[in-house]
Amino acid sequence: MIPPTTALEYGGRVADTKGSRHSWLRTASGLVGLVLAVPVLAWSVAAILPSHHALTFVSSVLAGSLAVPALVIAAIALILALLGRGGLRMTAVVISVMALIIPTSVTASTMWVTDRAGGWINVFSAAAVSSMADHPDETVRYGSGPDETAQIYRPRNHDTPVLVDIHGGGWNTNATMPATLRWFSDHGWLVIRPSYTLASKSHPTWDIAPKQVACAWAWSLSHAKELGGDPTRVSIMGDSAGGGMAINLAYGAASGKLTSSCGPVRAPKSVLALYPTVDVAAVQSVTTLGAGNAATKYTGGTPEQFPDRYRAVNSSTWITAKAPPTMVIQGNHDTFVPPSSVRDFVARARQAGVDITHVQLPMLNHAFDAQARDSLGFQAVTSLGQTFLSEHQ
Repeated sequence: MIPPTTALEYGGRVADTKGSRHSWLRTASGLVGLVLAVPVLAWSVAAILPSHHALTFVSSVLAGSLAVPALVIAAIALILALLGRGGLRMTAVVISVMALIIPTSVTASTMWVTDRAGGWINVFSAAAVSSMADHPDETVRYGSGPDETAQIYRPRNHDTPVLVDIHGGGWNTNATMPATLRWFSDHGWLVIRPSYTLASKSHPTWDIAPKQVACAWAWSLSHAKELGGDPTRVSIMGDSAGGGMAINLAYGAASGKLTSSCGPVRAPKSVLALYPTVDVAAVQSVTTLGAGNAATKYTGGTPEQFPDRYRAVNSSTWITAKAPPTMVIQGNHDTFVPPSSVRDFVARARQAGVDITHVQLPMLNHAFDAQARDSLGFQAVTSLGQTFLSEHQ
């Protein structure tokens, strides 16, 4: 039989051991919460700083992809921090709460604006983003030049509406967003994505690429049926540099000013333009991360050197009351394409009688939709695009 005194001492040691273990677990919980919250807070701060450097620019561009995952991580960090103890608990809680602010703001504002504009976002899908990688079903030639090829993304059915996508990339690179094109084909669109000659310092393409795009458009109209699409329901889409060219082509075709040696170029049913370069001179004035250099390569010089070239590629030059319905989507935090230049274009188009919708997503930068499949930005663009394009087939 254990003496009473010994039993009490033994029980006390057991209680102390359990208390020590519990204390250690609470300390570990607070520490893990802190470790999770710090990188989220660091990314959040970088994402809202002026995007003058690569780190802040990349952080900002990724806001449309990382906001919901970051929100989930910060929420978990806060729960763990609240389970902590002592001074570490308070530090972890404060940092976790701060880490929640930007992801919550980006998520809420993007969802709200998208919903009001007719789109939708599944926040649970946005928490589990995946790669943008995909591949076309076929690559064909629309012309005889080495750069004149087109990728084809086929839907499951036939006689579907057709969507011609003009890619971006600052006129000098081929920016890919295959997951977006696959999404549209999976949702009933025959997607045709033509390539065009890219600009370089010694080879401006301001008068080459638009002609190739017009040729690809004429080819798409004449080959839509054999590819399984409906040639009477053809729309055009473009992002960044491609967005500007898509608008110019659509408006030029509508006014009758645009022709092509490759065939007739009638106006599309509608235009979906993502953060479009509607004012190349405005882009040329941007010094951040080579945006201005891209415009200089495209035109061969500055607006002062070649005012006629800049006028020719300026989307305002092509505005006409006959323009097809247009939707423009842009992040208000865009570093490469000044949001003010897009707002000015939209105002001029409306004044001329164009049926144009302008969706401005707060806190998002350039190419916010092209970094991860099912992200906030990806869902905003695809859902808004699907709603708009379907209404104007």
